[in-house]
This record gives sequence, structure tokens and C-alpha cells, in this order.
Amino acid sequence: MKRIRRNFFLLWGFLIIAAAYSQSGGRVMYVATKNAELKSSTGFFADTVITLQYGDQVTVVRENGRWTEVRPARRPSISGWILANSLTSKRIISSGSGTSASADELALAGKGFSEEVEQAYKGRGGPPAANYAEIDAMEALSVSRQDLYNFLVEGRLNTGEQQ
Repeated sequence: MKRIRRNFFLLWGFLIIAAAYSQSGGRVMYVATKNAELKSSTGFFADTVITLQYGDQVTVVRENGRWTEVRPARRPSISGWILANSLTSKRIISSGSGTSASADELALAGKGFSEEVEQAYKGRGGPPAANYAEIDAMEALSVSRQDLYNFLVEGRLNTGEQQ
């Protein structure tokens, strides 16, 4: 009887571990955005655990809708949540590996925008006087998380937080 009970518990434990592993697959993925905040829970306004950089390797723990719980390779003792669309299964080689491309250039290339695509775009006429400085200025704009939250609350908009 003890043997049957022991085998039952061993089998039960194995099935739990297998189910947990198959849910995440223990997949290795990479951060596909310039910066990505690893959150303490699945919410935009959740506390940031750490900020991941473009190309950082993570291991998927589990998924929950638009959010994926991961463990960063450089800090495997912690885990947190990141938007699933900030990840890619394609291995990303960062600019620290001997290439002369910047992280921004690599991010654009990862999305299919390369020097060849840029030249083809310009060859078709492109915008008459593209002012990339204005685009850079827009990208540099920053709004604090608190100001954004206050804007949503004052406008009676959905903050995405649990009520």
C-alpha cells in the first residue's frame, strides 16, 4: 500500500511539473523594444521591478492574456510581467557584440527597416523634406506615469486597473 501511495504522489508531482513546464515551455525570448519595464503584476501602472533593454534574453514563466511573466537571464532570481508584444523569439544581437549598429538601428532592422529599405523609400520620392529632427524631438517627449494616471482619472477614462 505504501508503494502505491508513493508512486501515486511521484506521478502526481511529475504531472504538475510537466503541466507547468508545458504552459510556458520554458521558452527563451528576447526583448524587442528599446526599453521594457518588467512589472510586479499585469497592469500598466504596476510597480516596475527592473527595466530591460533591447536584446535582453528572458525565459518565459507563464502567459496571461497580453502579459507574459518572465525571468531575465541577467537576473534569474527575479521575475515579473512584460507586455507580450515587447518580446520576440528571434535572437537579437546587441551592439555590444562588435557590430557598429546602434540599438535604435537594430530595433528598426528587427522590424524590417534597413538601409536598403530606407534607400528604396527615398528613391520613390519619400517625403519632400523629411524633418527627422522633429521626429526625434517627438520621441524624446516624456510624460510621468503619475501625470498620465491623473489625466486618465480626471477625464474619467479607463485606467486599466482592477476596480
